[in-house]
Amino acid sequence: MTESKEKSTVGFIGLGKMGFAMAANIQRAGYPLVVWNRSTEKAKVLLGSGARLAESPAAAASAADFVISSLADDDAVRAVVLGPQGILSGIRQGAVHIGTSTISPKLSEELEKMHGKTASHYIAGPVVGRVPAAEAGQLVALLAGRSDLVERAEPLVAAYASQIFVVGDRPVQASTAKLIANFLGASAMDLIGQTLTWAERSGMSATFVSGLLSGFFAHPATREYVAKINDRDFDTVGFTASGGLKDILLMIEAARDVQLTLSSAEALRTKLEMAIAKGWQDKDWSCFAEIDRGGAIFSSR
Repeated sequence: MTESKEKSTVGFIGLGKMGFAMAANIQRAGYPLVVWNRSTEKAKVLLGSGARLAESPAAAASAADFVISSLADDDAVRAVVLGPQGILSGIRQGAVHIGTSTISPKLSEELEKMHGKTASHYIAGPVVGRVPAAEAGQLVALLAGRSDLVERAEPLVAAYASQIFVVGDRPVQASTAKLIANFLGASAMDLIGQTLTWAERSGMSATFVSGLLSGFFAHPATREYVAKINDRDFDTVGFTASGGLKDILLMIEAARDVQLTLSSAEALRTKLEMAIAKGWQDKDWSCFAEIDRGGAIFSSR
């Protein structure tokens, strides 16, 4: 590792809970740090450890080789990047802005173009993980942008992320990847909530159901279905679509008996019925996932 005096200066913008933890890890890794936040109170600890306080996002950007932003949403990012004293009005030529926020893919594309007009660069680096992971430097970073820029950024990103996945050469790809990760998490929470509610209303042991859920997400069969759906391997049949529909209907009925509507099961019912209508009744029941892809794989079968 190089000495701290040889490290790039980092301008960090946005010191919410996640941003503060990330900035603190960057500082601990020996990077000179310039920070900006709407509330200067949040910067005090970092300032006490040697960081400098910038008067505006432009001032932070003008002092840095890398600018990292950690902001709430599209509106906040636009204001901080494009405002009269925004990042783009101060960023150095050749400097790299790493956006770690969860933003729309459209805005990510806009940021890439806008930075290009100032001879600076933008790469998307949204992070996955909660505040304790950020504090421990154990976030997962999803990076996308021009390959040489990503390579330059990786040592810095490693200060707060224990895992780095390069998901593409356009920033929009990382923004999309983050939304996909959040969709998976939200869907899992919805499934967990429906499962626990059903079990509770049926008088089952919460300990048993919690164990069942924990085991499911770690079970080899779950990984097998990821591979099966990814590879579109529906001819290796473990359980047929017609059998799957039968079970889904049983689930819906049983839940209704305890005054619960399983919205996920209702969606599965619709997709399985569509799959069977296409003649896929004897395919593996995971073929219902193909409905979202348009079902082209079976169009000639």
